[in-house]
Amino acid sequence: MTTIVISLLSLAVFWGALAYFGYVRLKTLLVYFQQEEYDTRRFFAAWRIIHLFDVVASSLLSLGFVLTLADLDGEALLVLLALALPVIAEREARYHFKKPLVMTGRAERLFGLSLALAAVWIFTVLALAAVVTTSASAQFLLGVVSIQALPLALVAANAMRKPSEERRNRAYIAEASQKLAGFTGVRIGVTGSFGKTSVKHILGSLLALDGPVFFSRGSVNTVLGLTRHIRQRLQPAHKYFIAEMGAYRRGSIQRLAEFVRPEIGIVTAVGEAHLERFGTIEDTARAKAELAEFVCDHGRLVIVTEAVAALEPFAGLKAKHPDRFVVCGEGESADVRLVANALTPQGRVLDIAMDGQVMRLVSPLLGGYNALNLCLCLAAIRAVAPEVLPVVPAALAELDQVPHRLEKRESARGPLVLDDAYNANEAGMREAIAVARTLADQRGGRAAIVTPGIVELGMSHDAVHRDLGAHAGAMSDLVLVVNAERIESFAEAAESAGRAEVTRHRTLAEARKALAAHALGDKDVVLYANDLPDVIEDRRIL
Repeated sequence: MTTIVISLLSLAVFWGALAYFGYVRLKTLLVYFQQEEYDTRRFFAAWRIIHLFDVVASSLLSLGFVLTLADLDGEALLVLLALALPVIAEREARYHFKKPLVMTGRAERLFGLSLALAAVWIFTVLALAAVVTTSASAQFLLGVVSIQALPLALVAANAMRKPSEERRNRAYIAEASQKLAGFTGVRIGVTGSFGKTSVKHILGSLLALDGPVFFSRGSVNTVLGLTRHIRQRLQPAHKYFIAEMGAYRRGSIQRLAEFVRPEIGIVTAVGEAHLERFGTIEDTARAKAELAEFVCDHGRLVIVTEAVAALEPFAGLKAKHPDRFVVCGEGESADVRLVANALTPQGRVLDIAMDGQVMRLVSPLLGGYNALNLCLCLAAIRAVAPEVLPVVPAALAELDQVPHRLEKRESARGPLVLDDAYNANEAGMREAIAVARTLADQRGGRAAIVTPGIVELGMSHDAVHRDLGAHAGAMSDLVLVVNAERIESFAEAAESAGRAEVTRHRTLAEARKALAAHALGDKDVVLYANDLPDVIEDRRIL
């Protein structure tokens, strides 16, 4: 009788410790699942790439199994190794994520159900153990299986929750649609491979001179993301509604356009930022053109750059609806023309010609690409609030920088920091490197770049990074490459350029420590060119 009690107590201690470990591990996995937008296929890809399979605890329990074969006391081993599991879990719980878990309603429901599934498994194992076998060796093996199966609990919970989540989302979208139907102001849609958030920020800030403006904060650019903001923030007093529109597949922007029903459509660029999703520039252009097609059929005006206007199906739409298109660029035929564009110590100085007049602007936005973004915004303002145009120069001088998009941060003793963490495209990164070099030369200091590269380039990944690496190596004094094994072509090209000191670092945190060792001063410039989420940068041993 005493032997049975001891055996059951050791089982309870072991599986209790394992349950706590499972609680922490499920929360860790949920961080990555959320970053992959609860997409099972992408989550399993991250599981493989980041090494989210368990190593430490499973190795410990496997050792316990081997020791039981040597006729050591199984119950004592169960208790002893069980004490190590909470220690491993606590270490894991203290891990610092760059993008931590946001416990939204959906995340709470998913986490709760996955815990319930894990609990059912544990109680089933305990019940079977009480009837079939309480041997320590069997418990260690079942423990390893249980730990390795935890991702499946999360995926199964997600599949079980999917129908109810979809019903909930449909109800939220219907509520937002009803609220939007009562909106009587001007609706503007903004899309593009890059520049969407910046144009939204600039245009929203300038149109606020004419009346209250609604636009989603950050990079929210999906129907569900807009739905949340509309339900929570849209008010009858708003005069303008600006929606950023992201394309994750063909039909994404069409769905957004039908939801928002914009009368003005702005397409900032068509580039290589989404080749992994769409395959070719041509298919990317077709996806972005869904906004232009909607506006041509139901709205007033499509505003594009010269580069966008030259692509199909934009060129065909423009030929069919010439009165609905405004083209911005540097060419003589542009409706809104960029005449001059120079970076000075006072900011970026621009001359923009429109309606026979030239407007001189001094912008705090450092990136050269923002010159065309400003042209797009001026074209939109001319269409919906022309009375604002005379005060744009003064208002632009006071414009807040766009967060994490070549955002300038001065410090008392340290280097000037250029935070370009969210500007994940080739053209933007190339321009940011040039800006860092120009500012460093103006200050008489060094230019350092810290970067993990960019993503979603598909088959162009190595070629694009090779070109960017050569550019960074030629323009910078220090290049700190984060997660270099992902962008080895970048690191090699930067080294081959022969100017910069190039170092490789596993994480951004390690790169920051290495940068601090260079003792950069107030004349130097540090560019943080992109900051990838944990699902891309991390390589962990769990």
